[in-house]
Amino acid sequence: MSVNLLNDGQQRRLGTHLRLLGSDLDALGQSGELERDAPAFAAVRTAIAAARRAVDEIQNALALPPDRSPTLARRIAAVAEVWAARVEDLRARRLAGYGPVHPDLAPRLDPAVDTLRRRLEDLAAAAARLPDDDR
Repeated sequence: MSVNLLNDGQQRRLGTHLRLLGSDLDALGQSGELERDAPAFAAVRTAIAAARRAVDEIQNALALPPDRSPTLARRIAAVAEVWAARVEDLRARRLAGYGPVHPDLAPRLDPAVDTLRRRLEDLAAAAARLPDDDR
């Protein structure tokens, strides 16, 4: 007897993000720049393929439907939400790992990062208000 571990909302959320990630990985894997024979390029191709297999394994393990394409609203929301989380790494204090941070950087950069994050959150919210026929 099979047990479904995800409710509909969880299934949509996980499925949307995994499909978008799979699509991004497929696009990277098809990059002509990666066709070089050098070992470093082969290693990247191998890593992309391994990451893609990991996406497929999660989809298979949780029996996520492979043919269910995310709606426009879900694609927009997923991209906006992922980037809203990722832009936090652009704050001045987080750049210290790349070298000394100028003391005047935070007051100029961090408010702009805050604005960008809010705009991405607004984008996700706007996508959620798209007509029901796209869901």
